[in-house]
Formats: sequence, structure tokens, C-alpha cells
Amino acid sequence: MARFLQLIRFPNLVMMALTQFLFYFYWIQPFTQHYIEFGQFIMIVLTTVFIAAGGNIINDIFDVATDRINKPHKLFIGTHISKKHAYFYYFLFTFVGIGLGSYVGFAIGKSWISFVFISIAVLLFLYSSHLKGIPVLGNVVVSLLVSSSLLILLLFTSTSESANAHVLLLEKISLIAIGIYASFAFLMNLMREMVKDIEDINGDYNANITTLPIVLGRNRVNKIVAVLAGITILFTLYCISEYLQGQTIITIYILVTILLPLLYFIVKIWQADTKREYRMLSLLLKLIMLFGILSTVVYYYSVELAPFVYILF
Repeated sequence: MARFLQLIRFPNLVMMALTQFLFYFYWIQPFTQHYIEFGQFIMIVLTTVFIAAGGNIINDIFDVATDRINKPHKLFIGTHISKKHAYFYYFLFTFVGIGLGSYVGFAIGKSWISFVFISIAVLLFLYSSHLKGIPVLGNVVVSLLVSSSLLILLLFTSTSESANAHVLLLEKISLIAIGIYASFAFLMNLMREMVKDIEDINGDYNANITTLPIVLGRNRVNKIVAVLAGITILFTLYCISEYLQGQTIITIYILVTILLPLLYFIVKIWQADTKREYRMLSLLLKLIMLFGILSTVVYYYSVELAPFVYILF
């Protein structure tokens, strides 16, 4: 069981589900009156988790050759689980996920939502089989897929034509917040994917996978990632100046858990050279992402809504 949980990246799935629950309780429920029932929302969380688990399995199936070099201690397919069984679990998780999401879509009169989940599953397969070997494009696609776990929550909101201005304003706040966090998740994951590509450069080279570090070299990609970190810092500072004016607690939280660690990351990535350094930097980005998610709780209990509403007006 422990091996199987490692195969589907169980901690990552828990983090994804936690993110969706936090956004439901702190950014959707308080601001949006026209949303699906909680039972249906749980199905959407399970949909995301199942499709993501399937994506992790198919990624490992196609990564057997590179993992033999990069992560021999984490090679599960062909050692602890056969490729045949891995494909079975991939199709099981993917189809169950699509089925649950489609059921909710049909239940709320939005049958087209099923095509969204099918598209996500197809993109995960294409990423693992082909897109991963295309420099930058593969990184961008997988980062968009990660941020989509937040964006799909917007698909289940329906605004009534008779809603008053106050209700519409609250729903706009929810929309802006989810958009900001999804953008942050995209930037952070894009950096992490590039760092992982640098870490796995030897295995990718031997497997004829053309990633950005293979094309440009470690040092150039280090600098690209540092620039992306700088863009993320500027984006975060913009959000603070635009929406958190005078909100001391959440501003200090962001400074300590996101901005300062990102500055430290820039310094370290600029001079990183060993596999161990890249592994630690990847872990640092993951922690920053976690603190970014938890900022929803800090925001909810520390920020007065009045200044935010004033800005939107």
C-alpha cells in the first residue's frame, strides 16, 4: 500500500484536495450564493484527485527509462507493480474521475463540463507521452493543469440575473481571489518543473528527452528560473499594494513565508550546481506553495473586507 501511495503521489493529492476545500470554505461559500451543494463539491474534489492520480501513474509509465537513472530508489513500475497493472489503475482512476465530474455537470445542467475533464485527462496523457520532451511547452502545460485545479471551481458558479449589486460584488471578489491564487500556482509550479528538469538532466539526456536544460544548459536555465522567481515577487507585491493596503497581519505573513523565501531561492538557484541543491530548491518551492495556500486562512481571519470592496468600486 505504501508503494502504491507513492506511485500516485498521495501527499500531492492531499495538498490539491486541501487547496480546493480551503477555497470552498474561505473564498466561495462566504462570497457566492449560487454554488453547487457540498455533496456535489466533494465529488468535484474527488474528480480532481482521481484524474491527477491517473496522470501521475501514466507519467511514471512513460518515465521508466529516465527514472532508472534519476530516481532508481523511486522506480515502482516494473519492480513493485507491473506495467499491465499500472495501466489498469491509470484507466480506472481516469474514468472514475471523468465519470464523477460529468455526473455533477449533468446534475446542474452543464453537461459540457464533462468535456473539460476529458480535455484535462487527455492533456495529462499527451504531456507524459509527448509534450514533456518539448522545451518550455511541456513545463507550461503541466503548470496550467496544476492551476486548473483551482480554475475549475469557477465552472460550478451560476449568477442569477436577479442578483443585486452586493451579491455580484461578493462574487467578483471570489473570482479575483481564485484568479490570483491560480496565477501564483502557475508561476510557482513552472519554476518547480524547470528545477526538476535541471535535476533530472542526466536521465532525460540518456532517454533522448529534449528539455530546456539540455538545450540551453544548467546555468542559463538557472537564470531563467531566477527571473521567474523575480516576476512572482513583483506579482505578489502588486497584489499586496492593490488589495491588501493597510492589512498588516496578512502582509507580514506573505513577507515572511513567500517573499523572503523567494529572495533566498533566487540567491541559491543562481549558484546551484549539484543534484542535491536542486532537490532542496524544489522542496523549498513546494513549501512556499503550501504557505501560499494556507494564506487563505490567514486572510479570512485577519483582513477586513471593507478596503477590498472599496478598491473594487
